[in-house]
Amino acid sequence: MTNNDNDTLTHSEEMQNNIEPIIHTKEENILIGSDHRGFDLKVLLREHLIKAQYNDLYDVGTHDKDRCDYPSIAQALVGTLLTDSRNKKGILICGSGFGMSITANRNKGIHAVVPRSVEECKIARQHGNVNVLCIGSDFTTNDVAIQIVNTFLNTPFEELSTSRYSQRIQMIDEEYEKETSKFIN
Repeated sequence: MTNNDNDTLTHSEEMQNNIEPIIHTKEENILIGSDHRGFDLKVLLREHLIKAQYNDLYDVGTHDKDRCDYPSIAQALVGTLLTDSRNKKGILICGSGFGMSITANRNKGIHAVVPRSVEECKIARQHGNVNVLCIGSDFTTNDVAIQIVNTFLNTPFEELSTSRYSQRIQMIDEEYEKETSKFIN
């Protein structure tokens, strides 16, 4: 695009050329779960995702504010994520996000992080192929949580077999195989 007077782009035209498309794979199933401390934020995020037309959204619990243990919720989400190929990504919420992340990451094929900013989330998706987002409700405002979730769902992994990021993820998976085989044999 150029303006009529010369071959240089106007500011508006330049901005339009730099807009990145929003990638909504709304056919993708999204799993969400929280413990009692993350319950209110989970409800808010669920409503946001439904308004954004993520219609295949599955809530693995908890379904009220009664005290519950985060490992059961994390395992329910991870178990469903790993056994049903239609489920591509999960969101887990607890007070700090750390307990959910630790529990989820004990499973092969799960890459879970607790980003505190949109930029951290973007890098985690691009470089780490993160498939489970963990949010600390005690440390993340509602607005930032929504922005992080949007980034998580809309940022693709830079998947190239020769990229250093893919190679590092392969190293993690190979190390997991070596470590678990010690206990099985």
